[in-house]
Amino acid sequence: MYILRARAGSILSQSTFLIATFLLLGILNARIVSAVPVPQDGDIDSSVDDPDWNDDKAGGGGDPFSTDPSTLADKYPDIDECRSKCSVVADVSLFYSKVGPHDEKPQKFADQAGLKLVRDAYPSDFTDKNDQFTGYKKFAIRFSQAFAEKTAGTAYVMLPTDGTTDLSKSVWVTTEKGILTAAGGTCNRIVKVDPDDFSKKCVFWDRSGAKDPKMSNCGLENGPVPDPPSAGAYAPGWCGVHVTQYQKNEPKSNPTGDYKFDITIKDATGATIGTNYGAVAQNGVGVGVTSKLPWVLVVTAQSVDDDAVLFNYSDQAWGSNDQEHHCNFGGYENGNRDGDCGFNC
Repeated sequence: MYILRARAGSILSQSTFLIATFLLLGILNARIVSAVPVPQDGDIDSSVDDPDWNDDKAGGGGDPFSTDPSTLADKYPDIDECRSKCSVVADVSLFYSKVGPHDEKPQKFADQAGLKLVRDAYPSDFTDKNDQFTGYKKFAIRFSQAFAEKTAGTAYVMLPTDGTTDLSKSVWVTTEKGILTAAGGTCNRIVKVDPDDFSKKCVFWDRSGAKDPKMSNCGLENGPVPDPPSAGAYAPGWCGVHVTQYQKNEPKSNPTGDYKFDITIKDATGATIGTNYGAVAQNGVGVGVTSKLPWVLVVTAQSVDDDAVLFNYSDQAWGSNDQEHHCNFGGYENGNRDGDCGFNC
């Protein structure tokens, strides 16, 4: 009888152990299935300056691992506060997009050239808000917008040079570039910098359209930076410019309502080094003449026939009645007049 009781107790103990084991496994399984994943390093791009990080899972902002709509609320500073906190002087703004992890290359170039990234335009703790809650991406776009609005003079941008990287959805294309190039803006020029060779630069955009003797114009936005232009050989010293100015509304030579110019540039030996013939010269609008010289010569007609023709080259400015530049302009004959001036080259 004792044997039977012992066996019965043993069977009961085994049954209780098995039931407890199954219950424990069930609880653990339920927790594993219902658990929210924990963000790992690399799941979220924590770069403050380039808000092109991928938060598709978050529906455009907020904690990408949350199922609670309340956590998707945008609780960061609004655009007005971004504008009020942003402070940047002219000629130091550096933008960038898709040039490697985080901001390593732009930061290195900024340190070398004395430029400022977007976060440098704010108090130290203003943009340091990249947690896994609320709408950080939208906030990053806002402070990038304010930074672009406050940028003046020459701006710099570091972009890919492979010719294939898609920039269409980047903050540079969707927000910053349009602000910098907008009519009436304070940015006058954008220079693209090669992320792999900081010495290579090109003119991405210029408000005046003027040619830079030291930098070529950029090609593709995401393409390689071209080599600087070669001015070619010329004899420096005292160069000359010959101008033929055609009167307005002349039936044979110029039937238009604007003046026209034929312009020839000669170097110190008298060799022709640049021309622009038949150029339309609207009142007060300069006509550029490219040549082997390192700078563009700009010639401007004024309103009426007796007005002087104006010239600009590098830091020199003069009129066709200026004897310091040995100008000699005659009167109109058969609908045009000719004249010559000199300048330091």
